[in-house]
Amino acid sequence: MTKQQFNKLKEVYPTVYESIIANYEKIVAIRQDLRKHPELGFQEKRTSSIVASYLKNWGYEIQEGIGGTGVVGILKGKQAGRVIGLRADMDALPMPDEIDEAYRSVHEGVAHACGHDVHTANLLGVAKVFSEIGLEKGVLKLVFQPAEEIGRGAAKMIEDGVLENPAMDLMAGLHVAPALRVGEFGLSNAVYSGAAVDMFELVVQGKGGHAAHPHLAVDAVMITAQILVALQQIVSRQIDPLDSVVVSIGQIQGGTKGTILPDKVTVNGTVRTLNPKTREGMDGRIKQIADNIAQAFGGSCQLSYTYETPALKNDSTAKEFFASTVGEIFGLEVVRYGNASMGGEDFAFFSERVPSVFFRLGTSSGESTAHGIHTTKFNVDEEAMLFGIGALCSLVCKFLEKEGEGL
Repeated sequence: MTKQQFNKLKEVYPTVYESIIANYEKIVAIRQDLRKHPELGFQEKRTSSIVASYLKNWGYEIQEGIGGTGVVGILKGKQAGRVIGLRADMDALPMPDEIDEAYRSVHEGVAHACGHDVHTANLLGVAKVFSEIGLEKGVLKLVFQPAEEIGRGAAKMIEDGVLENPAMDLMAGLHVAPALRVGEFGLSNAVYSGAAVDMFELVVQGKGGHAAHPHLAVDAVMITAQILVALQQIVSRQIDPLDSVVVSIGQIQGGTKGTILPDKVTVNGTVRTLNPKTREGMDGRIKQIADNIAQAFGGSCQLSYTYETPALKNDSTAKEFFASTVGEIFGLEVVRYGNASMGGEDFAFFSERVPSVFFRLGTSSGESTAHGIHTTKFNVDEEAMLFGIGALCSLVCKFLEKEGEGL
């Protein structure tokens, strides 16, 4: 059923379809090679060199070293026109790879457990298609981005001018989604499809002492415990129940022995929000609660709060344009609308500046491909790339062909 569904592309864009089919095995091989040789953020030298080599050979104008290890490929049509940008992230995660495949990571403790190998190969598939069929008008700009997993790559590429020469009229990005079946596409039913990501460190200062004589100390551990429980009251009692906020603690450090009360405890956590106005007040809420509780028990605290990536905003017109494009080819039923994710995505830096659409690409077809992202056994059904390449190519064709008719 999956390939039968994909065959619908032939009716609308036959040259695109034929090119994808002819190059599919090559793209799969690229994906498996990338999975086998993952690289962490800003270390994607092998990956970016592979990307740049293919783009050069396929006739693209390329820019290397954008944002450190990023690569940009530009293909111009026969006539001037609008510019569409497509983005793929290239970095991997610092974790084991436990898939039972020949292309399992050869680098211990580094794995493409978030699907960026798929994203990169998928976009190279798009690049190959248009190198063969060409563009009648307009410009295709391909952005291969480093360091998404640490939330730094997009901003760094913007600093290096990726949004200029030429400026883009529309951008699109995707992320693999094991919660969706191959052939399905996910879109947020809200304005924002991904959360803003902030990080904080809270240092609770007390007075150390013997665990047998707590009255002679100021117990930083117990103060911290009170603070951590109270912080959850921000979400349950200070935020509109219809708003979405997450406050999570991922790390607590303090003490050396069970019989010694430590001088201080350090807590590291993250805050996720969708509403920018809600985001603005979160650091103040955390600080007020932490300060008051610490002082009440004779201690003090210091908060360091860092704004990382903004919420990922889908332009409403761009989202509708994508949905209609995919729906016309594969059927409206393949477009699945759901709630926004509280996960972060630094494509948000692009979406702040360029009308953008970000969608989920279904990658599951059974038990082996149902493992979640950021897990050691995450893998995909590679037929998903037929739909990923097909959808992006269709978006490019429709957007560049329909200049003068709105988005």
